[in-house]
Amino acid sequence: MEVFFDSNVLLYHLADTKEEATELIGRVENGEIAGFINDIVVSEVVYGYIRAVTDLSPSKLKKKIVQIEMDFTLIEELFGLFEILPLRTGVGVIEFVTNYKLLPNDALIAATCKHYGIKKIATFDEDFERVDFLEMVKS
Repeated sequence: MEVFFDSNVLLYHLADTKEEATELIGRVENGEIAGFINDIVVSEVVYGYIRAVTDLSPSKLKKKIVQIEMDFTLIEELFGLFEILPLRTGVGVIEFVTNYKLLPNDALIAATCKHYGIKKIATFDEDFERVDFLEMVKS
């Protein structure tokens, strides 16, 4: 089964705050699910991880980022479970913002799924319920 993973699933797993997220990651680890992500998910997870580890607000993080030393081994290993799909949407993302009333990053995720023919998305974001060609997977 091919499933695109939204960043919230990876972040909940890393934070160990949602058992369903860890179960979904486990299904990728054991080969039951072929997991896919894109550069948007990578960016959101890296940013969320930095914010969680440093406990800094966005404005403070921007000022202190040059002083921060971090070990990203954990998220690099997590990303290694997934195939990272290149974004190929360009301004076509506007169609997904308009038609599905999604914010740009979510629209890029939906556009990636459409481009690659992925019909399932692991997410806890209810906005994806508006995307008629995606089936949400929560466990």
